[in-house]
Amino acid sequence: METYAELSDGTKQAGTGYLIADRVMLTARHVVVDSNGNAGVVTVRGMDRSADWITAKVVWTPADTTIDVALLELDTLPIQLPVVRWGRIEGGPPREVSGIGFPRRQDRGRVRHSDHFWGQVTVEPRRNALSVDVGSSTQRAPDMRDSHAALQRWDTSEWSGVSGAALFCGPLLVGVVSSDAYVETYDGRKLHGVPVTAFWGDPDFTRQRERLGLHTHTYPVLDPNALTPPVEPLTHRTEKREDLHVAMSTQIRGLTAGWNGVQRAADRAIDLRCRVVGGESYAEQAQAVPITHDTIVDYYRALSPRRLVITGPSGSGKTILVLRLMRQLLDHPGLPIPVYFNLAAWELPDPKIRQLPPEARPKKLASHFEDWLARQLVARNLVLSLRDARRMVQGRDILPVLDGMDQIPAASPPVDAQATRSADGGIDRTLRDLVDALNGYLDLDGGQLAPLVLATRSGKDFETETRDIPLPEGAVVEVERLTWVQIQQHLESGEGPPLKETDQPVDWQPVLDDLTRNRGEAVAARRLDTPWKLTLAVWAAASQRVTPEELIAGDTSDAEVEERLLASFVPSVHGYHSVHNSGTSGKSPEQVMGWLSVLAGHLRRNQGTVHGMRLSGREVILAQIWPVAEVKRVRKAHTLVHTLPIFFFGMACVIAAVSGLGHAADFFRELLDGNLPALTRAASKRLTAALLLATALLAAGVYFARRYWPWMPPTHWPLLAFAQRRTQGLRTRRGPRRILSGLEIGSAIGLGVGMACTLAFGWWPGVITGVAVAAFFGWFMERKVGLDRTLSGNFNPEFFWVLDALAAVVFAGLGALVFPILEYRWIDGLVFGACFGFALGFGFGLVPWLRYTTAMTLATRDGLLPWRLAAFLDWASKAGLMTISGVGFQFRHQELQEWFTDNEPPYKATRVNRSGADGGKGPEASGLQM
Repeated sequence: METYAELSDGTKQAGTGYLIADRVMLTARHVVVDSNGNAGVVTVRGMDRSADWITAKVVWTPADTTIDVALLELDTLPIQLPVVRWGRIEGGPPREVSGIGFPRRQDRGRVRHSDHFWGQVTVEPRRNALSVDVGSSTQRAPDMRDSHAALQRWDTSEWSGVSGAALFCGPLLVGVVSSDAYVETYDGRKLHGVPVTAFWGDPDFTRQRERLGLHTHTYPVLDPNALTPPVEPLTHRTEKREDLHVAMSTQIRGLTAGWNGVQRAADRAIDLRCRVVGGESYAEQAQAVPITHDTIVDYYRALSPRRLVITGPSGSGKTILVLRLMRQLLDHPGLPIPVYFNLAAWELPDPKIRQLPPEARPKKLASHFEDWLARQLVARNLVLSLRDARRMVQGRDILPVLDGMDQIPAASPPVDAQATRSADGGIDRTLRDLVDALNGYLDLDGGQLAPLVLATRSGKDFETETRDIPLPEGAVVEVERLTWVQIQQHLESGEGPPLKETDQPVDWQPVLDDLTRNRGEAVAARRLDTPWKLTLAVWAAASQRVTPEELIAGDTSDAEVEERLLASFVPSVHGYHSVHNSGTSGKSPEQVMGWLSVLAGHLRRNQGTVHGMRLSGREVILAQIWPVAEVKRVRKAHTLVHTLPIFFFGMACVIAAVSGLGHAADFFRELLDGNLPALTRAASKRLTAALLLATALLAAGVYFARRYWPWMPPTHWPLLAFAQRRTQGLRTRRGPRRILSGLEIGSAIGLGVGMACTLAFGWWPGVITGVAVAAFFGWFMERKVGLDRTLSGNFNPEFFWVLDALAAVVFAGLGALVFPILEYRWIDGLVFGACFGFALGFGFGLVPWLRYTTAMTLATRDGLLPWRLAAFLDWASKAGLMTISGVGFQFRHQELQEWFTDNEPPYKATRVNRSGADGGKGPEASGLQM
């Protein structure tokens, strides 16, 4: 900025200043303050010669008058500027430096033109000053406006008037130009400057820095000779790595799908302010790299070893920063593939490990951590077989990106209060074991820590409770709360949704006025200090459920405002994106909130280890949602639905064995007459075989229906893994694949019904019935019910066809062997066994879906959830309420889930005993009467 000052002693000064933030300028003290310490009347303007002069006020100068620097605050500024980052030079060889100023030699009467300079800067420790060697005039930017006459007009240096210019080393502001260095000696080729470190510790400057929203951290300018490019741990490209790369790219798209809100950029990610708070030794070559959304990958790659821990308060944007890092790392081929893991699903290690000597414990815990990573890769359908997953983990082909360490439930059940605490600091034993496991997770050579990224709240980030959160080894970066400047810039950007009624932008002027008047002490600066809170406010104001005036009202507490923002979020989003396309047309916002409340309550009751399965309490997975409709009732209904078809098929087999194929009418006529059919030797053997088959089927049906967690096709079987690799896209519900999917569903169900009808009533009735049933169910299940959409990624439907084929081959062989013993032709046994096996494989592979459908039918009858739950969750992810996480969905923010769990929705509710992890004896949950 071109700077002029009229000092109290009558002198006039011309200098340079630099805008370091919105309406905040840094310049030299002697330009704006006289020798008695009195500030002059200062006006400034930018490089546009037509720009108006702006009045500026001196708000700070150092108590030490030898430090030639001053901070000015401008009255107005028509543009928004980013906040400049500070740098510090800690000795060593010269660094490249650059700046821009308004030298007097560029005075053209009504305006001074700007000029750039470049050079080498060194630190003079004794004078606490910078020495800038700008070299000869040919080493700066050539300016054709220069003339010999203009230079001769001044008897001072050609750089007179540049006092106050900012000195930059790369993106970091390291000092301010204060004076020339002996013009006669150096001929204008050397300047003096004040380093940032000279005034950084000044208490008044610290207060002004906080009030004006300036950066609170300085980054070291490293020795360029010490910087060595990091050696990339390149990995071999394999088919399995390519599959995982594609899977992670898809998962990240799902996790970030709701960032931009509904239809409009309502909550575009705000660039974060971060500072290093620990593990500086890991970041010696990275501290000069600013930590932003766009440069986080550069910072991470400069770490050695690459261990990054990101902390920050709830809603500060830790997860978004992590996901951006993952997305950027996926663009660097040859690096380990970043894989997102939610630590809420962390499995407790064997208690025997704690009894080991301290030196042996980390290795065992690290081995447990690696096994957990491998199992998670398979469980989330990212890797096909457990063997391949373990190879990738042990080969360090993946970069574990861990989130939610602060959400890990404590060891359950605890033996006593003391048993759950470690002896070193009262830290929860579960977290201590995890940290020891992470610290024992080493690279292939075992010489240093393996790459890892972790996002968590630290102990001081808990607002309502005190909790000790230990952190593993690594560079610790803290995401800071938003400054009033960032809040102001986001609200003025107009990126939020418009008013629902008028489609006009929201009038944020009351909030902006509050921020302008009070800066960091403003009510809005306190209530909107995280991206999550700001997002809630933007949506609430757009729907006019919470107005900007109410956001800053002094008669309401911060907690009350936050409560209202959370309560209005779902209705606000619902107003911009109806539930019509989700198959739940016409549902009100209150009913949507009811469904989300039921899901949140289900997650609360089902976390930790439940009947041998570790549940995160964060992810809504369709295969695990069935307890929401009451465990005992669902299992009874499932048993009935599952065994009835088996019973009728068994009856058909008995009828065919006793009376022959298609003689059901004769069989029942003789029974009604009180005559038992006469059995030949062959018929006796056939009846015995039919009874054994029916009994075995019924026993298996009852067993699979009564299991707490339904049987799932084992993805780690090599044959199934091979089948998935060859047919991954079979079940994607698009074009011809939908037809193939419908044919598979219909043919399996039609075969089962057709075989039973053929055994009981003959060939033609069986064929006609089977074809009709196959056509109906193939169309109905695929088109109306959305079987594949419901099952994709949750019940492993891509394996159904191979299970069908495998069962068909096995039972075809058994039929060909057994039927001759029963005095049938072997070809009959081959055909019967193939058809029977195909239908049986599909039927038992469909057990999880049948459990899910039974539960959703009961839950819908009670008004708890929509029957097409998957479609509703899909809508919720598009609306920004939930995100896709692997094979499930999770609430967009933990605070939103907790609100639905802890607050009674604003509609008539009834209490029903919804069992949870205790199998029917759990606490009550809120249900709906609608």
